[in-house]
Amino acid sequence: MLWSTSVLSTLSSDTEPSVVIAFDSAKYLFNVGENTTRSYLQSRQTWRKTKGLFLTSISTQRTSGLPGAGITKPVVASWYTTLIVFLGLLMTFADAGRSQVRVTALSRSENLDVTPSEVPLVPDDQPVYKDENITVFALPINPTLEESQDEDVLGCSDDADRHSKVLKRKRDTSPERPVKRGSNSRTGPEPEPSVAIDELMERSDFDPTSLKGDRAQAWRRHIVKLMFPATQAPQSTGNGDKNQRDTIKPSPDEHPSTGYVQQPLGLKRSLPAPDRSLLRPTLAYAIHGPRIRGKFDAQKAEALGLKQGPLRAVLARGQTVTVQVDDGCGNLFDREIKPSDCIGEGTPPGIVLLLDTPTLAHIPDLLAGFADGGPFAKYRQPESKDHDVRVIHHLCGDGVLEDERYRALMNEFGPDVHHVVASRRYLPDPVTFTSAAYSQLRLNQLDSDIFPTPKFTLGAQKSLEGVTGLPAGTLAMLAGLSVSIHPPRTPAQDENTRKFDLFHPAVCSDSLIKLPDPILSSFSRARAVVQSFSGDPEADKIPGKDVVVCTLGTGSAIPSKFRNVSATLIHIPKHGYLLLDAGEGTWGQLVRKFGRDPSSSSNVWQMLRELKCIFISHIHGDHHIGLAKLLAMRQRVKPLYLVANHTVFQYLRDYDSLEMLGLQTGSNNPDAIHWLKSSPSEGYAAIHADLCASLGLRSLQTVDVEHRTLCHGLIIKHTDDWSIVYSGDTVPVHRLVQAATMADDEADKARAKMHSTVGQAIDIGKQMNAYSILLTHFSARYPSMPQSMLTNYAPGEPIVALAFDHANVRIGDMRKMHAYMPAIEQNFAELDDDDATAQVAEVDIT
Repeated sequence: MLWSTSVLSTLSSDTEPSVVIAFDSAKYLFNVGENTTRSYLQSRQTWRKTKGLFLTSISTQRTSGLPGAGITKPVVASWYTTLIVFLGLLMTFADAGRSQVRVTALSRSENLDVTPSEVPLVPDDQPVYKDENITVFALPINPTLEESQDEDVLGCSDDADRHSKVLKRKRDTSPERPVKRGSNSRTGPEPEPSVAIDELMERSDFDPTSLKGDRAQAWRRHIVKLMFPATQAPQSTGNGDKNQRDTIKPSPDEHPSTGYVQQPLGLKRSLPAPDRSLLRPTLAYAIHGPRIRGKFDAQKAEALGLKQGPLRAVLARGQTVTVQVDDGCGNLFDREIKPSDCIGEGTPPGIVLLLDTPTLAHIPDLLAGFADGGPFAKYRQPESKDHDVRVIHHLCGDGVLEDERYRALMNEFGPDVHHVVASRRYLPDPVTFTSAAYSQLRLNQLDSDIFPTPKFTLGAQKSLEGVTGLPAGTLAMLAGLSVSIHPPRTPAQDENTRKFDLFHPAVCSDSLIKLPDPILSSFSRARAVVQSFSGDPEADKIPGKDVVVCTLGTGSAIPSKFRNVSATLIHIPKHGYLLLDAGEGTWGQLVRKFGRDPSSSSNVWQMLRELKCIFISHIHGDHHIGLAKLLAMRQRVKPLYLVANHTVFQYLRDYDSLEMLGLQTGSNNPDAIHWLKSSPSEGYAAIHADLCASLGLRSLQTVDVEHRTLCHGLIIKHTDDWSIVYSGDTVPVHRLVQAATMADDEADKARAKMHSTVGQAIDIGKQMNAYSILLTHFSARYPSMPQSMLTNYAPGEPIVALAFDHANVRIGDMRKMHAYMPAIEQNFAELDDDDATAQVAEVDIT
């Protein structure tokens, strides 16, 4: 039986470590950090055959990709997945599912069978998961308070913690907060213990926030079943019969049913807060593969009288057989043949260990688990006949790898064990999504200001070779690194990782990329057009001409080869930044734009300091999944204004009960506000005035738009007499310019999904007499360029341009961006391939 372990993604600006255990029949993914889905796409892999997801902790580092996985996987194939983690999984998954879909009868989610399983914090010797391929054991690792000292063990990554101390400043006095719709104040008394959850749910005053213990868990499980209707069977650690299940693979164009299922009272209230320690535990995993039986010795079998036939198969399955043989004198007698008589000694099960040690405070409990008498003590026996430890994945926080105790543990395993280490200081930071970066590098030759090269580093801060006392088999965790467990092979880099990486060889070359002549010609023509109007004196009179729009993510629903999901950064000179939506991976996009270089005055940490406001248009995952990661990275900076509707705040409050995002009252963290012009709440005027003053605005106004869920657009008006309108997702409305998701020949489909076509968006912009229209949020059907609807610019008409990831466009340069469109289209036509489109299916998020 062939099986292996490989690194899907490593610790970088784009991703967090995710490890895949792969068999021919199934895959098992350990940790689902942000951009996991896009990592699959970049590596030309898919979610197919994924049978289990295992999480080492509940944090933005380990679980931010979980909602995105829920969006993507139902359209890839029907799936039946077990999720394993300790306390908080149900809270996370219930919240993740609720963050992206309404409780509707979704044809695609009906095939989504999810079995959440939580590991208790008390270690034992029972497997947490078992099927025909693997048996998984878990070791809870609780941080020790005495060890932490001044160390943050609440979940911040090394990088966030280190830089947040630099960014920390005295909190400004916040104005009185308005009363938030859907507030999660947990002031109600817990219902009487004798009343069952089913009875409580029928009460008109049912408040799930007051639930505790088993009833709180029952409510969370109920939410999961509502979100994923196929999740009906009780949890089982055995091998379910897949053939007994109905598997329906929907068409990518199939529309979901929009009929609501019955929503229980309390669904729109916050989830009950889990009982947890303030200190964050993690899990270590031991993954046992199958025992490989020895080879069948046909000559021995023949000598014992076992002829070819069905009895040999019975013996090979490990059962004793009886045959009649001649004693040499013509007499027959029965001979019992045992498997050991004809089958060589088998190979003990290969073992893969995964150790997540984010802080020094976690080391003592980890060591106790491997000490004599501990649940994982047996794995330190290098000559064991019961198992063979082959690979250990080490997820190490700051200072862990340098700790003598940790290095001593690493050396207690056999000399043939491969130690794969993810520690930020010992890893380079190359660009993960090299297809998009390579396109950006080509367009950099067209205009280096609008299309800057992504920031990256190919050298680590420190070398692993410089750490004394590490085992000989220690190597850095790089994306694409694979180790075959059976048959045993040495670690090797996946060939596709190098094959599809055109960016790093090109950007590190001493010369520019040699582009095809047709593209160079199109670039030259575009620059000539720009040159023809560059001296126009009217350009200097454009209001807000120096305001920069950076489209960090321009895709819709799920990422594609060249486009991440929604995020747009507005830079208002002398005032700061405003972020419009924050889809999954927004943090990584920001780091690639600004870089981490501590010596730079414009690095990503300075940008975080100058980020004044985040606007989230609605609850669909492609618009807000990246928000929690941003808040976790920004916790200790001065207050941040967050403008969103109540569903977004509900999601954040629920998540904040698992990992501190900065929403606790009285903490030195961001402020959160929500308001609608039609129903201003108490304290609105002061908050609105402070928000506008921080960005130099005259007003900031939300607008209701038409979508499948509560959705708002945004209108900002500056004191310098310029304005920007942002639509969110909507059908054509006469209130503002909206996202252009689909081509004009798919108007009916756009209407069914409550989106707009390119032509519809342009028409509305013309009716508004807009100076310029920047189209974004393109369907995943168009991974590079949507069907072109652009015409030549005519005086008096709006300037129309298409948005691309990482494009930096000054409002005064919007005409330039329009002039570049034919050249950009030529660039993508040469880059595009069927592979990009084949891997991306259209997703309905309702």
